[in-house]
Amino acid sequence: MTDVKSKSLLRRFSIIFVGVALIPFIILFFLHSLYDESHRFIQILDAHFSLIIVIIGIISILGFFGMRMMIKKIILLTKTVKEAVIDRKTMLELAEEGGEIGELAKSFFYALKRVDEREQQSKETKKIIYDVLKKASEVLAVVNNYDNLIRLVLKTATDALGAKQGALFSADEGRYALKVWIGNDDVTSEQVMDTAQSYLDQVAGHNRPFLITAKEKSKQSDKLLIPPLVFSPLVYNEKLLGVLCFCGNGYWNKFSNEHMVVVLNLSHQLAVSFENAKINKHSDQTCFETLAALALAVEAKDPYSRGHLGRVGKTAQKIGELMGLPAEDIKTLRDASMLHDIGKIATMHDIFIKQGKISEEEKYVIRNHPVISESIVLHLQTYKHLLDPIRHHHEQLDGSGYPDGLKNEEISRITSILTIADLFDTFMQNRSYRSGMDLTDAKKELDNLVIAGKIDKDVVASLYQIY
Repeated sequence: MTDVKSKSLLRRFSIIFVGVALIPFIILFFLHSLYDESHRFIQILDAHFSLIIVIIGIISILGFFGMRMMIKKIILLTKTVKEAVIDRKTMLELAEEGGEIGELAKSFFYALKRVDEREQQSKETKKIIYDVLKKASEVLAVVNNYDNLIRLVLKTATDALGAKQGALFSADEGRYALKVWIGNDDVTSEQVMDTAQSYLDQVAGHNRPFLITAKEKSKQSDKLLIPPLVFSPLVYNEKLLGVLCFCGNGYWNKFSNEHMVVVLNLSHQLAVSFENAKINKHSDQTCFETLAALALAVEAKDPYSRGHLGRVGKTAQKIGELMGLPAEDIKTLRDASMLHDIGKIATMHDIFIKQGKISEEEKYVIRNHPVISESIVLHLQTYKHLLDPIRHHHEQLDGSGYPDGLKNEEISRITSILTIADLFDTFMQNRSYRSGMDLTDAKKELDNLVIAGKIDKDVVASLYQIY
């Protein structure tokens, strides 16, 4: 028998909804069965009719309360993490639930418990954990809604680039429509369109991005979109599907070349998402492509990690090909590489760029980003094969990794490849606390991990054939 509690929220909702939706069909079928061969209606006893009404009523009530309980749990989780003093009993009850929210609540319940056991810990430390859980629950709440997910992508990217405003337009045969606006809440769609129209026409005429610096005078400088601003087309198969825009910059008063690379990569990924949404915006494929755009936006928040997803994906793919993995496993490596760090959206940005020593609680928050990443991807039924490498890409063969402390054969070959590709890129790139290593030093670090029995020597040997 299927355990409904062990399924994701989407699956549980679907089961209850289908059950309730079947009621009118059952009624129609029953009424149809009351006609004899001459199409005459057969009378039924009052007792039988009363029994039917009672059964229908019970099913309807069960369906209502089932859906109400699911919605109440989501609201309860969000409310709990918003409060200054958390309700420990409520969090424990949520942790006993299955699915995405139960998994996250369970992880952070034990973190909070450890914090309480250490009297010297400040309220600031507790707040970090509360904020992470709150952000994670907010992300899970929009994953199943394409329009809200697109808004989250633009909001995250706007913050990552330090832009004051962001806009996303759809394009269809030369006609534009504002899809998402991040900025002044009192601005109407008509105002944004009126201000942006000349720029949109310019993008369509050249089908390429353009940048207006803060020093340049803009025709619209007295209106809504104030330089510096960048417009980038969303092009798929040479067709313009939309336009991405960012304007103003609260930090540097300009968009650098590095920012432009982020915008171009994000534009490409959003174009893929838009194309899939035209076919079916509720499909797993559309959601995956949109989550990939979100992952790029999350990555852009950390200047030390920009480009990490792409580099890890290419390295993992090359290792897999050298090791003779089948085509479906190679695709799994590419897709898992794209989403393996998406859970960092729920982690405080300051933790990842912190130069000093991080606390035990901050370390715990960082080590839970694979769990959050898995929870975000969990509801995509056709991408279940990504869950193992996403959750376990920080595991080590001797059991010293996280989040589950897996050992040896418990770690799949695909996961080991992703782990080593991720490690190698981390060693080679600058971090807030150190400079990037050269190739020789990076290989020494990997060799030390092999000697210590922490990572797969065969995968490392394949990596050395590439670099």
